[in-house]
Amino acid sequence: MAKSSETKQSAQSSAKETKADKVEAKLTKRQQEISSKSRLRRITKTKRHAVRTNNRVLKYGAKSFVRNAWLSAAAIAIMTVTLVVLATTVIATNVLGTAISQVEDRVDYSIYIKQTATEEQIDEIVTRMTALDDVTEVTTTSPEESNREAIRKMISDSKITDQDIIKGLYEAPNKMPWILNVKLVAIDDTTSLENFVENDSSMRDMLDAKEPTYKTENRSTVNNIAGIMNRIRMIGLIAAAIFAVIAIMVVFNTIRMSIFNRKEEIYMMRLVGASRWFIVGPFVVEATFYGVVSAAIAGAVSYFGSFALRSSIGEILMDPTLQMLRRYWYYYVAALLMVGIMIGTISALLATRKYVKVK
Repeated sequence: MAKSSETKQSAQSSAKETKADKVEAKLTKRQQEISSKSRLRRITKTKRHAVRTNNRVLKYGAKSFVRNAWLSAAAIAIMTVTLVVLATTVIATNVLGTAISQVEDRVDYSIYIKQTATEEQIDEIVTRMTALDDVTEVTTTSPEESNREAIRKMISDSKITDQDIIKGLYEAPNKMPWILNVKLVAIDDTTSLENFVENDSSMRDMLDAKEPTYKTENRSTVNNIAGIMNRIRMIGLIAAAIFAVIAIMVVFNTIRMSIFNRKEEIYMMRLVGASRWFIVGPFVVEATFYGVVSAAIAGAVSYFGSFALRSSIGEILMDPTLQMLRRYWYYYVAALLMVGIMIGTISALLATRKYVKVK
């Protein structure tokens, strides 16, 4: 009985030691795991590790860009079209802005004052009108000057050569009014000028029977000229936006195909604990390459295309835009790069978010 009791106690003691050893082994293993994870975290937070990871991301992204040559070509083509449309819109808007400025320098509105007005009264009106914020310049034409100009135009248009008739025209009573030629900051905004003409006490009773030109058909012509630029800008931006959406869809599908081609590789990287950036980064880099190449092509096409159009559109209209492109080319290139990279990055992030699941 004594031996049986000793054997039982020995077995219980051995079981306790075995259990204690297992607990201790588990604790040791847990500590080792914690230590390994802690060490891994320290390694991953080092600058050297970050540089090495980014270098590998760039390398894998460049390889994928070259490996998927046909898909890359399709994505680059549609992104190039998008950027060319956008660049053309900007250039066309600037050219039209130059044209509008030249028109504004030449177009003015005429206001007619009674012939009986004195020079002092005209000077007072001009002084008060020039003080308006929307008015850039006011010039006057006297009744005598208006009469001579009207006679010269009549002689030229009618091809009158008889000196007696010409002499009679100049000796006929002058019925021409004073003319105030007004240039505005914006040719399509005559509100301030109209309010002045209709409400100012210095000229309300001095207006000639002939209506100012801002009330005639000239007003609609001027408004049409001013509206061309806004319409073309709007059409260009809408077209660029449509092509940008198409470009995002094309790049999205390109990145999706690249993800499917590397499905096994991504699975293995996930098993070994690769970070999200290490898995997703190459696809973002690949899409960024699309944007960079597209921006370079679009920039070259739009830049040299502008010089090619110089002879057909005219040096006067194109030269200010070309000078701007020469002087600020770095802003132009940076803007195209930014738009191209943004389209590529958005597409890549959307594709990887949907098809790459990384914890």
